[in-house]
Amino acid sequence: MDNPLTHSEVTVIGGGMIGAATALGLAQAGFRVTVAELQAPAPFDAQSRPDVRISAISRASAELLESLGVWERVRAMRCVPYRTLETYEEPGSEVTFTAESLGLPELGYMVENPVLQRALWEMVTAHELITCLCPARLQSMTMQSGEWLLTFDNGDVINTRLIIGADGAKSQVRTLAGIGSRGWQ
Repeated sequence: MDNPLTHSEVTVIGGGMIGAATALGLAQAGFRVTVAELQAPAPFDAQSRPDVRISAISRASAELLESLGVWERVRAMRCVPYRTLETYEEPGSEVTFTAESLGLPELGYMVENPVLQRALWEMVTAHELITCLCPARLQSMTMQSGEWLLTFDNGDVINTRLIIGADGAKSQVRTLAGIGSRGWQ
């Protein structure tokens, strides 16, 4: 499959929550962005059971999503406000926050990850400065004349000034860049 795209100012590898939000913010700032993603999120089905994979979205994060034009899409699908937050690690180290004590209507929202991914994906695929490669998996990346040459498993080749690796815990970008990581149980 030949893709006419040969240059992108920024290429984001991974179109999940972080990659899509980053791409959308960059495009809204005027950058030409390419997003490479293995699989588009499934369409939202209001009749489906809520997904157990959720994120607690703070008011500040909801405001960021609103500035990106995504928040109304999330609210139109499914989210639930939370008004109390308790944190604890050891006995006697509990801290409780309430929206009421802070004079707020809510502290944030519980949002199913697939809902947030879908809302972001819809905005990303509709933006005129964003090109989506999907399905596409990064195969190689090499520096040539001050830009990165990226090749993908679908045959696409892109020159880009900046690569953003938002491709998860087993990041292909990190592996190809030779960036190590340490982990423990």
